[in-house]
Amino acid sequence: MSSILQNIISLFCSSKVDIRKIKEEYDQVEIIITSQDCLFPNASDFAVNLKNLNDRDILHISIRQDDEILENFSTSGNNSFDEFVSKYSKKYNRQIPIEIKLTVVKETQTQIISVYYFDQFIEYLKSLSVVFFLSVIKKNLKNGEILFFELQDKSITDELITNSIIISAQKGFKQQNLSAKRLERNSQIRTVCNCNLLPKYDFIPEDFYPIKESGNSNLDNLFKLISTIYSVIFLFDIVNIETDNIDFKLNGYKTIFKNFKLSSIDIPSFDYYFKIYDWVYEGGSIIDKIGLARNIISLNVDQNDLKIPETTFHAIQSGFKIYQKENIKQYIEIRNKISDQLIEIQNKADKIVEDFINDFKRSLFTFVSFFASVLVLKVVSKGDLTGGFSKGVTYLSIGFLLISLIIMFFRLGEIKKQKKRYKDFYLNMKNRYLDLLDKSDIERILNKDHDFKENLKYINCRVKNYVWIWSLSTLVLFIAVVCLYNP
Repeated sequence: MSSILQNIISLFCSSKVDIRKIKEEYDQVEIIITSQDCLFPNASDFAVNLKNLNDRDILHISIRQDDEILENFSTSGNNSFDEFVSKYSKKYNRQIPIEIKLTVVKETQTQIISVYYFDQFIEYLKSLSVVFFLSVIKKNLKNGEILFFELQDKSITDELITNSIIISAQKGFKQQNLSAKRLERNSQIRTVCNCNLLPKYDFIPEDFYPIKESGNSNLDNLFKLISTIYSVIFLFDIVNIETDNIDFKLNGYKTIFKNFKLSSIDIPSFDYYFKIYDWVYEGGSIIDKIGLARNIISLNVDQNDLKIPETTFHAIQSGFKIYQKENIKQYIEIRNKISDQLIEIQNKADKIVEDFINDFKRSLFTFVSFFASVLVLKVVSKGDLTGGFSKGVTYLSIGFLLISLIIMFFRLGEIKKQKKRYKDFYLNMKNRYLDLLDKSDIERILNKDHDFKENLKYINCRVKNYVWIWSLSTLVLFIAVVCLYNP
């Protein structure tokens, strides 16, 4: 019996007591004892012993005799203890055994709950259905903080620690706040798994996975069981929990449908399932990892109790390495294809500029050839260059120059269209590989579009330079024709 409550009981009766009932739940403790004699303590002795009761809890005392309540007392409010003792002492009959009932109502403050009878509390937790156990935790675990079951008997050294729940006589634990992780994991699971528990009890395996085991098999096994259930929820395709039954579907190399008692689940497998779950959700492609995990689990799991051998996790890791090697080969092939297409894009940029330059050269060559022919004919016919250009030759020369300008503007319009097609080709290539590669990986391969932008800059710069040269050449030739004009 808890020394704290035992000392309080000893104020009301001798050591000859018969313990009729000791029951501890998460929200209250109830003790019923009977004795052949009754004592009448004073308020000062009661106050000394009451100090050992946790301040956040409320004590109720009920004195009964022959199924009749002699008097009740509660530490809540302004009840007088001396008046309480005086009243039941007047009604007390020494010939009849007395029954004393102590009830401790536990008040949860900053998510700390008192535990007075460790063994009885474990028996209570063990007796709960899985769903009701989760509802108790959900009710008291708020805002992602730590739920601390504080053992009032400091002589108990057993303690169980998870990331969210602590059962210990010691204080001062600093655990990781899992609220953000719960949100992330429950968001991830929606695309790959389905479970009827998660909308209401949105826990994750870390909430129940024992970081430190207590050494009490009943307590440890309870948390291992819940941890296994949640690991399975995050790995299997469909899991439904109803009271004490589990109904699940696993699609792997083998498809498994099964329904059995939760108590049948193999406890020693809890660690293997947790490692697989943690590996699947801790970075990388969840779709790829969970698909491989389901394949391997379906080949190794015992359908009657979900038992899996330790080698299952190692087989999954080995399978993933092989999968990665195959993916690396495909990845290199895809990168090579992208590189080939980038070369093709580079050639397109060069061709745009090259075509424009060639048109300029042809235009300039045509006019210069015409100009030279006129000069040669003039020398042949007249023997010198005196007299300049006639009206007809001048008009024809200006016509050639206008045609050259028209060709330039036409080619600028064509270049604008070619640049648009060039951009579309590049963007379509990027979008085409989004189904095969991660967006960030594509950005890295394409150097964040740096080369593409440099190619556009190169096109614009070269075209701009040749437009100036083309325009300036046309202007110089026009001035030359005007100067040589002789009507």
